Amino acid sequence: MTRPLLTADDVARILGVPNSFVYALARRGELPTVRIGERYVRFRLDAIETWIAEHETLERRGTQ
Repeated sequence: MTRPLLTADDVARILGVPNSFVYALARRGELPTVRIGERYVRFRLDAIETWIAEHETLERRGTQ
């Protein structure tokens, strides 16, 4: 069974940022999303965790 998808509010809480920033990242294609129809965007927890780990690694190397 798959885990429930996250909303932008859920992701914003995880990242500690406003949900408008989450939507902006998603719109620019910088954050992995699951599109549900034309109107809804959801996020997989494992994809968000991977995204966080990838960005943490980049910052450690001194490239942002």
